[in-house]
Amino acid sequence: MTFLRTLKTKGWASLVALILISIFLVSSWDTTFHAEKLKQQSQYQQKPKSKPSFKTGIGHKFDRFTPTRRQLLSSALAHIRLGYVANRTPPYSTPPLLVLYTCRSDTTACGSLDNRLVNIVNAYYFSMLQQGSAFAYDMTLPVKMEWFFESSPAYMSMNVDQANYYLERAEIHQIKSETSLSTAELVQRRFMDDYQSERITIVKASQWKGNWLDLKENLWMKPLRDKYRLNHLLQKSDWFWLASRLLFSKPSLSLRGHLEPYRELMGGKLELSESLSPFDPDNNPVTPDFTAKRWLRIGLRVGKFSTQEEVVCLCAHIANVCRKNTDNCHVFISAPNRNLHATLRTELNKHQHVAVHAVAEGYGFADLDQESENSLDHSIFDSSDDRLIRDYARTFMDWVILSRMDYLVGQEKDGFLKTAAWAAQVQTDVTVHNTTSRNCRIMPMYDW
Repeated sequence: MTFLRTLKTKGWASLVALILISIFLVSSWDTTFHAEKLKQQSQYQQKPKSKPSFKTGIGHKFDRFTPTRRQLLSSALAHIRLGYVANRTPPYSTPPLLVLYTCRSDTTACGSLDNRLVNIVNAYYFSMLQQGSAFAYDMTLPVKMEWFFESSPAYMSMNVDQANYYLERAEIHQIKSETSLSTAELVQRRFMDDYQSERITIVKASQWKGNWLDLKENLWMKPLRDKYRLNHLLQKSDWFWLASRLLFSKPSLSLRGHLEPYRELMGGKLELSESLSPFDPDNNPVTPDFTAKRWLRIGLRVGKFSTQEEVVCLCAHIANVCRKNTDNCHVFISAPNRNLHATLRTELNKHQHVAVHAVAEGYGFADLDQESENSLDHSIFDSSDDRLIRDYARTFMDWVILSRMDYLVGQEKDGFLKTAAWAAQVQTDVTVHNTTSRNCRIMPMYDW
């Protein structure tokens, strides 16, 4: 009996001890858990999650966009995407008015690429600000615009084949060519009323004397300017930037193939995202991997009338910009002919710490108002369209790559540089001609 009582007493003692140990362990674990949780909360409060910036790296400080201006332009871009549908589905959706940017063999001279880009933007806003109007390309000389650029989103414009659908079904008296619309007309004229009274359904336009800022003053277009938030845009380049995002920011499949070797130079991306949020990583014009490289990309463009003195001046300026900002400087060069192109490369190679980039030698030098060089080694399997695309690819490639640079340098009167700068919205320095002195003079571009 004594043995049994002793065993029973020890069993109870063991049970009590086990319970006490369990309580201690649970209490200790709970205290440790709460302490760790409080530590994590403290760390989270001290280091809040930061919002990714739209553009990072060395090139960020040369971006012309302020947060307020970017927000304004993003708002206008969103309203246009939601409210304007240029691409219709014939015959189910026939616009009361179709505005064409026309450049054909029977059209007066259409000009170089930069001239055409400006006139396309004029025609585009002219269409956008007419109630129910749509826009289409009618450009076949020497190439079609859709061979190089796709609209983004796709419903922002129609192509040549879609334009032909309407042209073939319209009566002659329903088609009107508006040649060289003046500033006074663009400001004062009630275009839609005139077209309706004349039963005009298709308007062809190629050259303009006025521009989209004149449309900003037209009283009859105010309701649609309000709808798209265009009344708040103060600078000429604001309007071009919006149109370039819609029409010129997405290279076609063919052009993407030619641009692929230059993807890294373009920031790791061949096309820009359709996202409108500045906090969306896809909306950053460069990839995170490219940002880590810490490149400063400078685009240098010279026109066909450039002198040796100007070339030396511009290259020295670029070398100075590189020296002040980074040892990782990459310069993309663009010129209208082989001789100037070679001169740029030779002059820049004299400066240390400058890596020179350019479109490959195999691409011909020909703007859209020139005959192609016809000296390329085409494949026998190339179609005539493919040959034309390759013959004129350099012009489009140069412009697109320049529009993705962090900093631009060129000449004051060069429209090619100017339109690329309007699309890029980065600091742009230009040479200024001084009639009283031949000294090199460079200043920031003022025509924004």
